[in-house]
This record gives sequence, structure tokens and C-alpha cells, in this order.
Amino acid sequence: MKHTSSSWLAYLSTIAFGFALNASSLFAGEVRLAAAASLKEALDDLKPAIEKLSPGTTLVVTTGASGMLQQQITNGAPIDIFISAAKKPMEGLSQSKLLTEGSRKILLKNELVLIAPEKSKLTAITDLKDKAIKRIGVGEPRSVPAGDYALQTLTHYELNATLATKFVYAKDVRQVLSYVERGEVDAGFVYASDALTSQSGTIKVVTKAPSESHEPIVYEIAAIKQKDKTRKSEIQKVITYLESQDALKVWQKFGFLDAGVKTAAKDTGRAPL
Repeated sequence: MKHTSSSWLAYLSTIAFGFALNASSLFAGEVRLAAAASLKEALDDLKPAIEKLSPGTTLVVTTGASGMLQQQITNGAPIDIFISAAKKPMEGLSQSKLLTEGSRKILLKNELVLIAPEKSKLTAITDLKDKAIKRIGVGEPRSVPAGDYALQTLTHYELNATLATKFVYAKDVRQVLSYVERGEVDAGFVYASDALTSQSGTIKVVTKAPSESHEPIVYEIAAIKQKDKTRKSEIQKVITYLESQDALKVWQKFGFLDAGVKTAAKDTGRAPL
């Protein structure tokens, strides 16, 4: 179940093709938001309120691995707003000068948890080295921030090299959740917010990864530079609402943590915590 070079390229091609189709159907009333896969349910909940801000405006949401979305935006995907589950993808866009100046902010925080099938006997991250644990779901660390955080955590426990042969890589954090729900892996690393979306009785949260075991999990939001300046107001209205206290209530309902909406550091591309 590990990615081969050919399967990875095929996946990239599929995503690119999807964006190409999306681009062909653009119209002036759309605001296009690309966001980390973990935000899907919250954004579905927020969408009606956002569309009421401006009658006639439709919010088009695309979710997926943050690194993959970054690559598509770099390649010209028609996106107005990006929400990343880590700083690195946003830093890449900043370095490519694809972000609207001053728009990059820290929007939310999250926590990393180890999950397992509901009847699992796992009680700690260190239990993963047990011979009974054969498969561990991890997001592809090159494109999935949750996978990167998971490897950081395992490195903290000096388990990364020991467990490497057990890793089953997923295209995004939701696929890891699905693997665990279906019993295709013995455990997996997802965000605390993802665990809340799981079907009752299918998984359990084994433990939370200590905050010191990985980089802070922050979600950053930014506007993507646009040639068409006529839509600037509509795009900003969406961003302003996503940062509002009304939106925060929804984010928190889906398990996300308040980050206080901080402006990212200028030029360095690094967001202060």
C-alpha cells in the first residue's frame, strides 16, 4: 500500500486534471477556496452563512492535502483563498510571491492524536513497536502535514526508524481515518478534529501526541494574488467571516482550537506563535 513513483505521478495527474475541469467552469460569482482535508465538514457548515454575505456569490470549496494544494496553486490552479494545515505550504507560496501582501494569518490550531480500531488494546504511542502492530496509517509526509507531524512525534520517541516498515501512507489525513475505521491498519495518526468526525464505535483515541513532540499545528489562511481585481472585495468578505467570532464557534464545534488570528511575519514567511 506504499506509494510507488508511478502511482504518485498518477495521483498528481488526477488532481491536476480535476483543477483543469474546475477552471473551465469558472464564473464571476465564484469565490474559490482550497483548504486542508481536515476542514471539510466545518467548511460545509460555514458555507451557507458565507454565501449570505453577498447574494449571487457562490463559495466553491476544494479540500485535500495541503502540500498537494500548494503545488496546484503554484501551477496556476484557479484559487482565491488557501487554508493550509501547516506553515510549510504557505511559506512555499509566499516565496513564490503568490500571496496577496498582508493577507497571511494564523487562523486555527489543532492537536495530533493516535487512533486505533475501537477494540484495540493500544494505550500509548510507544506500544506501536509491539509485534502485534503490523500496519500504521500515516499521511504522506511530503504533502500531508499530519503525516509530517506524525513522523516528528515518532522521531521524538526514537521510533521512526524502528516503525518505518509498518507505515501505510495515505493521500490525506481523512484517508488515514478511513483506514483505521475499516480495520485496514492497526493504528493511525490524525488530528483531534478528524477523530470527532468518525462513525461512532469504529475507532478510539488512544492518546494525544505531546505538544513538545512536534511543531505547533497551526492552520494559516491567505488570499492568492489575482489578476482580476474586481473580485477583491468578495474574497476579503469571505476571509473576514472565516476569521470572525461567529465562524470560530463553528470551528470549535468541529474540534479546532482558537489561535487568536495572528498576522504572519512579513518577508520571512514564518508565522509567529
